[in-house]
Amino acid sequence: MCISPGARKESPVIVRRSALSAIGTAVLSSVLLLAPASSATATAAASTACKGSSCTGKNPQREGCGSGAKVIDRVSPAGGGPRVELRNSARCSAAWARIEKANDSWRFKIEIRGGRSYVANASPSYPAYTQMVGSSNAYRACVEQYDGRGGSWSCTGWH
Repeated sequence: MCISPGARKESPVIVRRSALSAIGTAVLSSVLLLAPASSATATAAASTACKGSSCTGKNPQREGCGSGAKVIDRVSPAGGGPRVELRNSARCSAAWARIEKANDSWRFKIEIRGGRSYVANASPSYPAYTQMVGSSNAYRACVEQYDGRGGSWSCTGWH
């Protein structure tokens, strides 16, 4: 039996292996192509937060700085009242003050030494927080004493 060079017959086993190999290669290529895109998206989302002085005056939750932030100090007003936390985000290099749920007459602030203060009011519905300051500045959290006159503050130490 003579077979001409162009009329070669392939075995069904070889055809099946070739088809499975092509499918496997396509699946593996798809996984490899999608993995870097997913990682790039996650990295881009994580890097959208401000950093340092660019955080000053911004909302810690909106900027993504609240996640992973640590409480570094606390203060309660003289005579009693809601406790204020001084919070710091290492990822954002920024700090802010947070107060637990309280009557909205309670005021609290974060203060930059020799600079600006960001004052906020408490909320009876949820914990409230001030705007942020870059943590390269000296800063502290304060709560106003609720005595009807105002202007008297209890503060954390400078950090």
